[in-house]
Amino acid sequence: MIEPRPTVACIEWIAPLMAAGNWMPELVEMAGGINLFGQAGKHSPWMNWEELVKADPDLIFISPCGFDIARTLEEAHLLVALPEWGRLKAVLRGRVFVADGNKYFNRPGPRLAESLEILAELLHPEIFDFNHMNEGWVCLRDT
Repeated sequence: MIEPRPTVACIEWIAPLMAAGNWMPELVEMAGGINLFGQAGKHSPWMNWEELVKADPDLIFISPCGFDIARTLEEAHLLVALPEWGRLKAVLRGRVFVADGNKYFNRPGPRLAESLEILAELLHPEIFDFNHMNEGWVCLRDT
C-alpha cells in the first residue's frame, strides 16, 4: 500500500456541488487516496460548500458529468469565487485538478483502467506517470 494516502474530494458537478459516487470512490481508493464524499455503488450525492471547506481535502478532483476539460475550465470560476477557496489546502498546494469527465470518468466501461491511471498519477506523481497530463487532466492553477 502506498503511503501517505491523500484525502480527495471528487466533484462531479460544480453548481450546485455534487460529489462523485458510483465507481469513483473505489477508483480513488485503488489509486491510493482516501475518498471524502460519495459512496461506492451509490448515486452521486449533493454536497454543500461548507462540507468541502470543513473537510479541507489534500486534493480536489473536478470532472463534471458530460464535460471535457475546456468546458469545465469555463465553469471553474464558480468554484474559485466561493468564500475560503483560496484558503483550502488543495488550492494552496496547487493540488486542484480538472479532468475530462466525459471521456474518462462519467461512464463505466473500458476507459476505467485509464481513469485509474489518471487518478494514480495525480495522487502519487512521485511514483506514477502515465502521460495523461493535458489530454486527460490539467492542474487548475496552470490554466
